[in-house]
Amino acid sequence: MSRTIVVTGAARGLGLEWVKQLTQDPQNFVIAVVRDPSKATQLQPHLGPRVVAIKADLGAFDSFPVVAEEISKAGGGKIDVLINNAGIMTGAGASFDQGISHSTPQEWDEQFRINVTAQVFFTLALLPLLSNGSEKKVVNLASMLGDIKYSEENPHLNFASYSVTKAGITMANLKFHNEFKERGFTFLALNPGWANTDLAGEGMGAYVSYSGASLRSKKRSDIC
Repeated sequence: MSRTIVVTGAARGLGLEWVKQLTQDPQNFVIAVVRDPSKATQLQPHLGPRVVAIKADLGAFDSFPVVAEEISKAGGGKIDVLINNAGIMTGAGASFDQGISHSTPQEWDEQFRINVTAQVFFTLALLPLLSNGSEKKVVNLASMLGDIKYSEENPHLNFASYSVTKAGITMANLKFHNEFKERGFTFLALNPGWANTDLAGEGMGAYVSYSGASLRSKKRSDIC
């Protein structure tokens, strides 16, 4: 039986890389969630029998039931793995040097809406489909920037507003775990480390390649 995997923010960057690597396993059927499939030019060459694109604006929470229905149709009524990859980094939240005093209410609102609130309520909208899956796994993209100890040891890395959203999604991940662990769910806050994407802010890094099958065994501490 094929695994149905949903990846948000799949038009480019880490989301696109998830799609590329997960499709190396012929058992995986990937649903790529993007804002506008017609403009997802980097994703389009990968679409086919085992990769489909679903349109969704993750800032429009009221649309989530409709998106969930579209995902249900594409995935045969179930999801095995949900990867909440979508996120934004803006303003002083994308800066090494600009501290929290340089941030704005707008950048805090924008980042919390997508990086935390959207992930929570998108997950809730898809819980019935995840319940129908055999794995019931949810991966929430965290960050070392949201880790208190790491931030204490690296005070030169600001990214203040963004860092707080990543601390927030890590806590939300724990709250999901506490509530749903007895129902067979696994919630993983995964820190991918620096990656060579638009979301790296002023920092650049490189991808670490590993197969989608490793979702079965990877722990957060394996990736730093």
